[in-house]
Amino acid sequence: MRQSVETVAVAANNLAGLWVLLVTNEGELQAQDADGRVPVMARAGDDQRYLLVFKDVVKARKFVATSDLDGAEPRMVVRGNRDDIVRIAKSAGVVGTLLDYDPSTQRYASAQSFS
Repeated sequence: MRQSVETVAVAANNLAGLWVLLVTNEGELQAQDADGRVPVMARAGDDQRYLLVFKDVVKARKFVATSDLDGAEPRMVVRGNRDDIVRIAKSAGVVGTLLDYDPSTQRYASAQSFS
């Protein structure tokens, strides 16, 4: 993930309206939603994890198409699932979000830290 951007703090409720990708938790994380799924995250370096978020479903589906993610389901972050997504991300040690990450170029539109 090579891109220089200024990191700004974002409250968890600012995730509303963005899209995440949910995948089946295969025992990698202790926390998961009621259906056993977790949001897709990316690791930067040895110890930083970021929640991948997308502006729209088209960008989320493009990420799935260019990645090796079986069964990934785009899901909009709304009031009803936001707390679960944030809880799972924080339990995994997520430090922030990467918006519209493109695995082919390893670039993203912006990065924000969790506050």
